[in-house]
Amino acid sequence: MHLKDMIDPSGFATLLFLAGVTALLVRRLRHWALPILAASATVLIVFSSGLAAALLLGPLENSHPALRDPQLYPQAKVIAVLTAYAIQDPELPMSAQMNGPSAHRVLEAANLWAARPDCIVVVTGSSPTAQIMASQLRSLGIPGDLMIVDGASDSTAASAQYVRSITGGGPVFLVTSAGHMRRALGTFRHRGLAPIPAPTDYRLPRNPADSLWSTSPAYLQASDLAFHEYLGIAWYRLTDRL
Repeated sequence: MHLKDMIDPSGFATLLFLAGVTALLVRRLRHWALPILAASATVLIVFSSGLAAALLLGPLENSHPALRDPQLYPQAKVIAVLTAYAIQDPELPMSAQMNGPSAHRVLEAANLWAARPDCIVVVTGSSPTAQIMASQLRSLGIPGDLMIVDGASDSTAASAQYVRSITGGGPVFLVTSAGHMRRALGTFRHRGLAPIPAPTDYRLPRNPADSLWSTSPAYLQASDLAFHEYLGIAWYRLTDRL
């Protein structure tokens, strides 16, 4: 388990649970077992609720509106697509090799290019995700000679630097998950680019009141994502990448 996973609600609840079980097994710590296990359950229940997820992730997902009319930005000639995660498995169809965020980003990029076929598409991130997403984009009709694939950028900051190196700066359409858009935009701007947000992969309703108050693994995942992003924003500011 990485440090960032331990800070996420699900990781922290797991650590508390393991600590509680350990306390049960050690006689001199046994009186701590129930409080620690109760704390683990509390963290799990609170951050698995729709209300907590909406309060955490909602401000990130709704920080920038969806891209309605890419024709309003004729100066932009590049569509930068950030990778999420994929696994190369020839036994699976290509659509199943990508996780949900990757598939959403591919679809948004394909729709954006259909509206703006004068743009080149830059798929940037780590391997093999970049190659798999690029293959799916080609199968959706984007010509290979209008696509650049970067599989060597292992962070948002590295992707921003790569796009800056091939474009020289200026406006680019930026495709990534809505919850990741705030950090991505700030990082690209820090590199001298003028990103135009094209968010996708929304996890929660736009109105927090529409989120269920019941618990769900999907809400816990949204809470984890929010913690990851807030931590990433803080780290990028501390390291002068935002």
